Parts: sequence; structure tokens; C-alpha cells
Amino acid sequence: MKSSSRAVHAGRQLGARAPLAPDLSPASVYVFTDLDDYDAVARGEKPGSYYGRNSNANREMLERTVAELEGAEAGVAAASGMAALHAAILALAPRPTAIVATRELYGGTAALLRQDLEPAGYEVHFIDLTDLDAVRRSMPAAGLVIAETITNPLCRVPDLEAIGTMARESGVPFLVDNTFATPLLCRPLELGATVVMHSATKYLGGHSDLLAGVIVGDAGVMGAARKRVARTGGTLGPFDAWLALRGIRTLDVRMRRHSENALRLAQAMRSMPRVAKVHHPLLETSPSFPVASRLLREGAGGMMAFDLDGGRDAVQRMIKRFRLVTFAASLGGVETTISYPEITSHRAMSPEERAALGVGPGTVRVSTGIEDAEDIVSDFAQAID
Repeated sequence: MKSSSRAVHAGRQLGARAPLAPDLSPASVYVFTDLDDYDAVARGEKPGSYYGRNSNANREMLERTVAELEGAEAGVAAASGMAALHAAILALAPRPTAIVATRELYGGTAALLRQDLEPAGYEVHFIDLTDLDAVRRSMPAAGLVIAETITNPLCRVPDLEAIGTMARESGVPFLVDNTFATPLLCRPLELGATVVMHSATKYLGGHSDLLAGVIVGDAGVMGAARKRVARTGGTLGPFDAWLALRGIRTLDVRMRRHSENALRLAQAMRSMPRVAKVHHPLLETSPSFPVASRLLREGAGGMMAFDLDGGRDAVQRMIKRFRLVTFAASLGGVETTISYPEITSHRAMSPEERAALGVGPGTVRVSTGIEDAEDIVSDFAQAID
């Protein structure tokens, strides 16, 4: 099946008289006929669940769905994107090692590396992953490489294919956060990634009503990650898993509209007064355009950013003038929202660190929704003018 059809049907096989919408299974404990019955289920020799922290039908369906969409052997769902990311890092690098990460990393991921893993003995090196020479120099000492398909918030696109080749040749695990692109627009495992991670809170869920994270990869790595998530209690609840699965069924039509609207807004903003710079990987002026055109042939999703003259005061005035667009710290919903990285995703960084990345007091991140594109463009135009 093509990816659009796969998104609708992945993760389950419907039989006669089966419910078309999956049942919600909130049970935390299960009953058994005898000791051997329980033991067989706990060992994985018989299908079924025995305790909600270890297994659940809704969570397993979500894991199968995302794994199928990404072309992976298996998946693990966790209580949030950060919980899933943490499990993936420790599955790939269970002992302290050198981690090479994109310097444009999401602020929450950077905080995890600095505040939790560095004190535990890991070395973290933030580099420009769009500089392939710098990547090549970092490989001999690396124990893990972490990248984002589309970076947050400036929407740059590293050459995952080239990095994946280098990592494979060096025997270094390669972890890719594919949240912004989703498997409908990019499948990093096919480009050389070892594990792919999603904050399902964003586009996979798509309606700003759940917290979830999913990682996918080969069965061995996922087995180690699953055990760690169960031991540490980071498992995903059944209702959030059910909601995420429901969201995935419309992922294709949403991502097409998100992609079209974001590119349309980015193109329009280039001629708006007081907009100093527009960040979108499929603009011809973007430094990522050659790579993005090759890796993101179906679109770049709904994320973009821009720099507004006048800094924080100008951003504040714009927010108060919006009629359709709203200010919200997260992303990936059907509504168009803006976020201010200085106090949201990148608040843990110093002003100097943000400036080095190109994130200034006038930088605004946009999660473009699925409304009519003309309405979105018009609202930004009147709010900025």
C-alpha cells in the first residue's frame, strides 16, 4: 500500500464482526486460569496482557502502527516524547559515551543531555550537522549521534542520508527525531538511522489532546527500550494511545494541508513589512533547500519560523492583534499557532547560546494549521502591519 493508505489501516487486521474503531482497553490487571497460563503470557509464549505497565492492547496497536509506517521491525510507546527519547538514548548507549548532537536541538532534548546525562558521565558535543566535514571529524570518538529531520525552531534539514552512511561505516548508532516530518514525509530508517523517535503529542496525534512518544527500530533495541520503560514507569496510558492511533488515521490528509499552508505562508511573509527573515526548508533562499528538496519530496510539514524587526515588543504587539492565530507553546495541531522560543522551547539556553543558533528576540516559530491558507496569510499580514 501507499503511505496514505497505510496510515489508515496500519497496526491491525480486521476480522468478521470486529469493531471498526478499536476498543479502548483501560484495564491495569488481568486474570488467568492457572500458574502456567500466567507464566506463558509473561514470557511472551502466549498472546495477552498481564499488567498494564508491561502491556496493553491500545499501546501495542499504536506501536505496531508507527513501526509499520516507518518501516521498522518494532516500536515502543512511552508517556511522552521525552520519555521515549530517553529510553532510546539509553537503549543505544547504555553506558556513558560521547554523544554528538545537532547544535539546533530542541531545548528539552538539550536539557536532558546536559542536566541528566552529562552528570551521569556522558560527554555531549553539539555540532552543526549540516556541516558534513564536522560530522565526519566527530565520528571516530562518537558513541551516538542525535539529529532532527527538521530542526526546531529554524527548520533546517541536515543530510540524514550522508550522516547515516558515515554512522554506519563507523559503527555508531544514529538516532533521529522525526517529529516535524512524520513518516508520511520522511522515513529516516531508510536513510541510515538506527532508531527513529516521535513526539506523538504533535502531528501523529494532531489535535493537541494527548501526551505520547514512540520510538521504532530493530526488535533487539526495542526490546531493551521496552524493558527500561516498564522498569522506570514511563509507559503510555491506554486512552492516550487510543487518541494517538485515531489521529494517525487522518495523518496523510493533515500533513498535505499543513505542508501546503506552511509553504504558502512562508512565501507570502517574504514580502511582509517588518519581517526580516523567513525560515522554511523549501524556500529557494534556504540553505537547506538542496537537501530538503531531495529528502522531503512530499513536503516539509507545517513548521516554519520568521524573524520580526523590533524584537520581543513587536512580537507582543503582533500576538495581541491576531484574530485567528493563537500563541501556544506546543505544535502540530490542526489550528495555526505561534510560539516564542526565547521563553518556550529554548528558555533553558542563555541569550548567547540562542544567538549562536540564530534564535533572537524577534524569532517566532509557526505551527501552520489546516485552515484556509488565505485566512492564515491575512491574519499574519494584518497583525504584523
